[in-house]
Amino acid sequence: MKMYITDGWRELIEVIEPTKVTERSVWVGDFRVAKRSKYINYWDTMEEAKEHLREKYNSIIEAAEMKIISAKADLEKLNKY
Repeated sequence: MKMYITDGWRELIEVIEPTKVTERSVWVGDFRVAKRSKYINYWDTMEEAKEHLREKYNSIIEAAEMKIISAKADLEKLNKY
């Protein structure tokens, strides 16, 4: 069985073959890890992994765009001084 890792260190999406999988955990060799965490996520399908990354990067882009809008507004306010 293949699983797909996102938010790892090397590639955007890595493929692994876990030794055991439960609803919340994945065993990689003798080590058990959570399927979902702040640092790394394990997905059953490539499409799930890609969708997670799409949402993540779109969120980052939206936040950056909001910062740009706010910075431009602050620049406009400087004209009052």
